[in-house]
Amino acid sequence: MNTLQANICLLAVTLCWSFEVIIHAVIPEGVNPFATTCVTSLIAALLLGGYFFKRIAIAIQSQRSLFLRRILLLSVLNAAYNVLYLEGLEYFDVSTGAFTASMTVVIIPVLLLAMRRDTSVRTWISAFIVLAGIVIAVIPSITEMHDVRGVGVMAAGCLVRAVFIVKLNDFAREHDPVTLSTGMLGLAALFAFIPWVCMEPATFFALPWNTELIAAYFVYAYFIVAFATVLNVYAQRRASAAHATVIYSTEIVFSTIWAAVLPSGIIDSVAITPPVVIGCLLVVLGNLVEIMQREPWKESKPAGDEVAAVMIRTSHPFATLLNRLKSRAMRNVLLFIGLVAIYLVIALPFKVLLVIPGFADIRPVCMLMPAYGIFFGIPGCLASATGNLICDALSDSLRWSSIAGFIGNFVYPFLLYLIWTKLRKEHFHLRTPYMIAMTVLSFAFCAIVLASIITPAVAHFYHEVDVVKFALTVIGNTLAFPTGLAIPFIILIQEELGYKPISRHHDVEVRLEEAGEK
Repeated sequence: MNTLQANICLLAVTLCWSFEVIIHAVIPEGVNPFATTCVTSLIAALLLGGYFFKRIAIAIQSQRSLFLRRILLLSVLNAAYNVLYLEGLEYFDVSTGAFTASMTVVIIPVLLLAMRRDTSVRTWISAFIVLAGIVIAVIPSITEMHDVRGVGVMAAGCLVRAVFIVKLNDFAREHDPVTLSTGMLGLAALFAFIPWVCMEPATFFALPWNTELIAAYFVYAYFIVAFATVLNVYAQRRASAAHATVIYSTEIVFSTIWAAVLPSGIIDSVAITPPVVIGCLLVVLGNLVEIMQREPWKESKPAGDEVAAVMIRTSHPFATLLNRLKSRAMRNVLLFIGLVAIYLVIALPFKVLLVIPGFADIRPVCMLMPAYGIFFGIPGCLASATGNLICDALSDSLRWSSIAGFIGNFVYPFLLYLIWTKLRKEHFHLRTPYMIAMTVLSFAFCAIVLASIITPAVAHFYHEVDVVKFALTVIGNTLAFPTGLAIPFIILIQEELGYKPISRHHDVEVRLEEAGEK
């Protein structure tokens, strides 16, 4: 992962974090916040632990006592920050709270200076530009001593968060990021369970379990907790703590956008005043100053790699099972089944979860289609189409138009498979701005083709459907989620987890074997 890719991953992490308030709105009122933290962190830890358990076991054995002490320290700092952050939000609306929470951006360089660590002039300039944006946006909102106390709570939280980020940045360079992430999430679940059981001894039995709550918890665990945490730890191996914190400040911009455009039932509405607009623009400017480095796509080893810790070469059990099969056909069948299962795990919660009233068809599972086509070929394309069909059946959405949905969800990854693995001679990668731009354009082309396949079928069978709105929804889902989530996901699995795209010289079996050795 080079600097450019680390910036993209950090931005994706911030985007995922900004969704937190949206998912929280789906969770019924009265649900203990410690319950939400406990359950979602537990789900995320179990998912990561279940998939990477051999890797985690080897990593822990190599530096057991040191590793466990550091995990405990990070978890305590993170828990303390979350408590202060939630308490501070009681004083402000969403936008103002996001601005004050981003004061970490200037605390980090000061903390690094106190620790006698170098911070670039560029980072200092970026931090002060972002700080100027925070001040301009927040000052008009602070009219009473009540608000001043809120700023004090937020400042204390930002100081704790600054220490957490610096320590996480240090430890990410010395320990296996997957193991570090899983350990932090496991202890986060434990730390949340202790106050939860004190407040509600019935704990899990006290929750109003229904399909919406279960779906909300799994969506929260997938994207905001597991995916964002792993992506963040890997990206911090290629970025300084101060650099990462500047990019984290873009959560201000995302949160302000959601507060301005989403219904008030989801999130507290925010008036787009000149100070808020100027504040957001200064945050964006500060980020541009920080990330506009010379040749950020050139490879560079992260500091600490020479002592970094755990070099793990062990096959994942599923990859081992595939490689033991002598029949190519059987390998592809088993691969297909595994990919369908992953598709269903991610897609089904959104079939029962109404995230935005009046706009139910939110499909983050579209992030899998590029990876399925580029990395797994025909089995991946069939898994995408079959997974979509099964979701329609299980959610009582199976209609004649589902046939067009099956075809379209096969064609989208298949076109990417042809474009990036058969028509081009060079190996697929996302290491340069040119390749990233071309990849996004290929997503846009495939999204239009998919909409062209599905929309006529829906219009034919369901005359009451607004054809234009439906087509735009399809294009939006199949362009936005691949661009915002699939690109960092592909960077993660290709650059850090060792998965190889299909090429003229690498078939699925060879790539799975190589991935298992990482």
